[in-house]
Amino acid sequence: MKTKYLISALAVLGVAGGAYAASQQMHDKHNEMSMQANAGSLTISNATARFLIAGRPGAVFLKIQNEGAADKLISASSSLSNKVELHTHTMDNGVMKMRPVEEIDVPANSVTELKSGGHHIMIFGVTTLPEKGSKIPFTLTFEKTGKVQIEATVGEPGDKHSH
Repeated sequence: MKTKYLISALAVLGVAGGAYAASQQMHDKHNEMSMQANAGSLTISNATARFLIAGRPGAVFLKIQNEGAADKLISASSSLSNKVELHTHTMDNGVMKMRPVEEIDVPANSVTELKSGGHHIMIFGVTTLPEKGSKIPFTLTFEKTGKVQIEATVGEPGDKHSH
């Protein structure tokens, strides 16, 4: 009887181990697809750019993991455009509006997400839409960490930013 339980327990562990390995492979594959950059205590990952119409602004979303002291994102630039701004959404008399901001706080030991409906990066004056899957180079400038080079992957116009 004990042998049956032992065999059953080993079978369950084998299935669980296989599920973990498959889950880890999918996680590793996702990380390969979402480029990341490391600078000091910051890890920038999952940078995604969305454009709707040629000549209209595009948006860039990303994740900043900070494993050190507080910092601030103070600017962004790209060779694709001479006008790139940090933005946020604010509620004004019941209407959601986008506004440029001077900086985006990156608190100590935290994750800061630039996402739709919140802080994000706007890129203006792009006359030819980049192809889905192409990479756009950006330089992010942080108050303490300095300049960090990243690439944002162009998604479909309606893609949701996810982690």
